[in-house]
Amino acid sequence: MADKKRAGVWAFINSRCPRCGKGKVFSGSMFNLKTFSDTLGECSKCKLSYEPETGFFFGAMYWSYALIVGSIIVGTISMNMLGLFDYAIYAIPMLIILLLPLVFRHSRLLMLYIIYPLMYTDKFYGTKRDENNLEELGESDEDIEEVK
Repeated sequence: MADKKRAGVWAFINSRCPRCGKGKVFSGSMFNLKTFSDTLGECSKCKLSYEPETGFFFGAMYWSYALIVGSIIVGTISMNMLGLFDYAIYAIPMLIILLLPLVFRHSRLLMLYIIYPLMYTDKFYGTKRDENNLEELGESDEDIEEVK
């Protein structure tokens, strides 16, 4: 069985590779409005492809929706407890606009850290060759070792 050790919370917070925890996921700065959404193609250290199939990150919009709804709920409750509920109509949209790059990046990271290992286990933890490829190369199952 392949080594199922993955990067931890610190790598997630720092936007690092979900497999090795060392390579960057995004090429630009989060504070640069032109490049905050630029995602690299693969990890520079372990060569994990960040987009296992075309359209993989479409699922990130569900994560961003959940994060934004959560921030609206927390903001509304907090402002109500502070007695500033009348200003919530202005403060909460401003909070969402300011957090947009952070929400965008972390919704993509949630896809990489949660969905990728569940749906693409072979690509994430190592390679598994199919029977057709084995016959072409003249190799047997005993010759293949899993990537660690």
